[in-house]
Amino acid sequence: MKKVVFFIFLAFNITSAQDFTDSWEGLFSFTTIVDIDESATAVYAASENAVFVYDLSSRTFTTLTTVNGLSGDEISQIHYSEDKSLLVIGYENGLLQIVDQNGDVTDVVAIKDKQVIPPDNKKVNEFLESGDLIYIATDFGIAIYNLERLEFDDTYFIGNNGEQVPVSSLEIFNGFLYAATLDASNNLRRAPIADPFLIDFMNWQQVNPDVWDEVIAFDAGLFAVTVGGFLAEFNGTTFANNITQFPSRVLDASATNDFLVFTLNNQIIIYDTSLSQFLTLINVNGESFEFTQAIVVGDDLFIGTEVNGMIRVNLLNQTDFEFIVADGPSRNAAFSIQTLPEELWVTYGSHDIFYTPDNAALGISHFVEGGWINYTNDDIDGLLSVPTITINPENPTDLVVHSMNNGLLDFIDGVASTRYGINNSSLTSILPPSTFFVRIPDGEYDSQGNLWVIQQQVDFALSRRNPSGNWTAFDVGSVFEEVPSGSSTTKLVITNDDKIIFGSTDGGLIGYDPTLDQFTRLTDEVSEGNLINPYVSALRIDQRNQLWIGSNLGLRVLFNVNSLFSDEIQDARSIIIEDTNGIPRELLQDEAVLDIEIDGNNNKWVATASSGAFLFSPSGRETLFQFTTDNSPLPTNSVNDIAIDEETGKVYFATNKGIVAFQGERSSKPQENLESIRVFPNPVRPGFDGNVTIDGLTERARVKITDIEGNLVYEAVSQGGSIPWDTRSFSGNKVASGVYLLFISTSDNIETTVSKVMIVR
Repeated sequence: MKKVVFFIFLAFNITSAQDFTDSWEGLFSFTTIVDIDESATAVYAASENAVFVYDLSSRTFTTLTTVNGLSGDEISQIHYSEDKSLLVIGYENGLLQIVDQNGDVTDVVAIKDKQVIPPDNKKVNEFLESGDLIYIATDFGIAIYNLERLEFDDTYFIGNNGEQVPVSSLEIFNGFLYAATLDASNNLRRAPIADPFLIDFMNWQQVNPDVWDEVIAFDAGLFAVTVGGFLAEFNGTTFANNITQFPSRVLDASATNDFLVFTLNNQIIIYDTSLSQFLTLINVNGESFEFTQAIVVGDDLFIGTEVNGMIRVNLLNQTDFEFIVADGPSRNAAFSIQTLPEELWVTYGSHDIFYTPDNAALGISHFVEGGWINYTNDDIDGLLSVPTITINPENPTDLVVHSMNNGLLDFIDGVASTRYGINNSSLTSILPPSTFFVRIPDGEYDSQGNLWVIQQQVDFALSRRNPSGNWTAFDVGSVFEEVPSGSSTTKLVITNDDKIIFGSTDGGLIGYDPTLDQFTRLTDEVSEGNLINPYVSALRIDQRNQLWIGSNLGLRVLFNVNSLFSDEIQDARSIIIEDTNGIPRELLQDEAVLDIEIDGNNNKWVATASSGAFLFSPSGRETLFQFTTDNSPLPTNSVNDIAIDEETGKVYFATNKGIVAFQGERSSKPQENLESIRVFPNPVRPGFDGNVTIDGLTERARVKITDIEGNLVYEAVSQGGSIPWDTRSFSGNKVASGVYLLFISTSDNIETTVSKVMIVR
């Protein structure tokens, strides 16, 4: 009886996924292929949490990501139904998503949300379509979904006494449904497909002992593969005819009319209808790969790989091959990002909360001119665990790549130049005289062209390289006693007058005045800084010279950053807001803040470890928006980093599951005067439905817009260097065609200017 209620519950857990293509862009990696399927015209390849579709005739790509409505969760299987024109996507958490030919995505959350199934038992392992039904092999048993009615049909718990068992593969053969299980006590089972009582576990007959990865029909036979790699053929009663033992575990099996394909980690073995080995592929053009999946389409073999995307190899001529990878970064797990106008740099080398590095050799990526350039670890001279890069503001093609293992590297015009370590700079190793363990979490250029970097677990944790290339180290241990004994510096910012401020994991906030050669420090003690705790995870100075300080437990603001270097240090303060019940509380109380960014309007963009990303007003007292997986294409609520392209207004969010970008309003920083006023687009042409941007403004400049007769239609005061105008008057209606005058004045009315914009409806 419980099972009947369960089925009814499944049938109604269907919702439509949101489409965010109007204002968002997905920047996902397609290098790791987890599954491949085909239609008559295309090959579908699933990466970790996105799908790309390769059109066989035009040889072009389309992609499906969270921006199109995918969940962002880990994909485990895909299946294209030619009969229904539907793409079915299965996930490790049990979610199903169904994409129709119009690109509309339907969420089927019944398995994912069902509490009687343990979270670890919901993975979708394989799809098998038959008529209107698709049979789903899962880690708890078999679920059946009706593709015509878009609802669940049945669920079979086929283990002993009806227990949940992981089913790895399914096949229908000679009137029976076969299920390969990964359970030694349940083995490989079958039941008559026409039996109306397959819900009863007693109707499932054990065919063979052992633990099984695959069961698949080919030509006129049925074949199965054990976890131990034994390939056997069904003799009508049992799988007894052992054909071979593969050298390693079979990851996937597929079949066409002519070929039976088995994918192993390091080779692909193909049999013909006589069960002779037609092809054993161990490399492509002499290079070995980690294979994940393979299918035959016509005369070609399409292969999924662990890190190299999809490869097409001609079956008859293996020298005819090509790599097929939708454009994207080298991997999804983006740790930090930096922007230039219409460019994005990405690093992948992460560290934990204590700044212990992962020592991964992952390279970096560059998004420029609408495409990706992925630099390998060799391209960056073998640097390990790269957490951040610093861009030279005087020469944006000159990058400094930081390592949490082996120093830093000048990376100029996309080419590795000089690497700096203990032998050619003031940088020091945690374990001298080793040239390794030179850990650089962050760096920044000051207005004089000096590069400042911070180090971990050494006394001289602050270093400066001047424009001539000379290095100087500064003894941070004199003010931050914990740094040589295991503590780490974290983030670094530089004030307008070139004073240095950096955080630490357990020593609070440290400031350094290069002119006076003096250190100062804020701690979590009252009258000594009033930080939430000694852990500083994020730092940013806003346009009002306020220092915003993030920690693993919330947020503090030092309302005058210069006070850090005065005789009487001010305490940092919390921002007090009212919650939905009108009760005062601290802004972001108990939230782990991972990054803070300031846009041109002095708004605060804050990345958190578990609650997505926030957009706050300049004072922080108003939450303008909170982006989460529920209301945005963020693939996870853990956001590692944020970067803002001030030229376009695009805001990038880096997560361990990929990068997404939100097209916000362009909000440039305020200017010193009104000499660079721009109005765009100008003219505003028929059909334009966006905002007109008035750019090049000073802080709190007043803009009055009138028609040609002098009637005031709009007025605003800038919060940064630009103002958006939606071309509507005070009444809320769009203004008529004509020329409109813009009267602009600084906040003190000392400087004024006039501009104009033409609107054509």
